[in-house]
Amino acid sequence: MHRFKKRGGVISTDLTADEVQLLESLVRELIGLLDTGTADSAPTDTVAEDDPFAAWAAELADDGPVEPPTDPVLQRLLPDAYPNDPKASAEFRRFTDRNLRQKKATDAEVVLRHLAATDGGRDQLRIPAEEAGSWLRTLTSIRLAVAGRLGINDNDDAEALAAVPDDDPRAFLISVYDWLGFAQETLVLAL
Repeated sequence: MHRFKKRGGVISTDLTADEVQLLESLVRELIGLLDTGTADSAPTDTVAEDDPFAAWAAELADDGPVEPPTDPVLQRLLPDAYPNDPKASAEFRRFTDRNLRQKKATDAEVVLRHLAATDGGRDQLRIPAEEAGSWLRTLTSIRLAVAGRLGINDNDDAEALAAVPDDDPRAFLISVYDWLGFAQETLVLAL
């Protein structure tokens, strides 16, 4: 991957076929992770998209509690709003969990659409500047997920993993974590 560059209203870079395939795989895993164990995470087909009142009523109709995730990665992606107040966190989660999952999945779909347009890395990745936010949020979510799997909780953890030898089973995932960081940084700088 080269650095992202902005020309006019488009941010672009070149990706290899392997990079496109890896990123597509990571994005699809993110979407699957967000959908796991939540019947509420899928959009409701019975609500007309052009009727905001119907959408609002459908959201409020499901007033049952939403259990916090048990997967450490989902705990990072969908953290408690009030870590020291379980009751307030539960109430907040009840009203925000579905929408947050849907927003993350929608952002990820934008990324997949742009990756598909590269024709497996044969064409340049071109992101309209107004869709860069979807890319940044998705890259952040994926990087948080990878950090969770690697046990990175702070800079000291990340620095300790930087010294891992190439034959360590975590070495590839560490390189993915670093690569995602490079992508995030150069995308922000291109904006």
